Amino acid sequence: IMYGYYFLAAAKQVPKWFPTHLITIAQIGQMFIGVGICVSSFVFSSSRSCENSLSNQLSGAVMYASYFYLFVMFAIRRFVLKPKKKVA
Repeated sequence: IMYGYYFLAAAKQVPKWFPTHLITIAQIGQMFIGVGICVSSFVFSSSRSCENSLSNQLSGAVMYASYFYLFVMFAIRRFVLKPKKKVA
């Protein structure tokens, strides 16, 4: 769904009725879950043998956390603090 939306956005063909905020909310949710999986992988690997290295766990957590932050900031700027429209 997200990539279909991105295709339409790149082609400037997104329908006016399309709820673009749902795509952003879905991405924020995806990144939140990704952080949770990385953290739980770290927690469970300390109590059991795990085939996942610490550097891999930390890299994944940093990646997901940074994407989470970027999507939240994007959503705030785009949907909460809507920029004023320029008058031509």
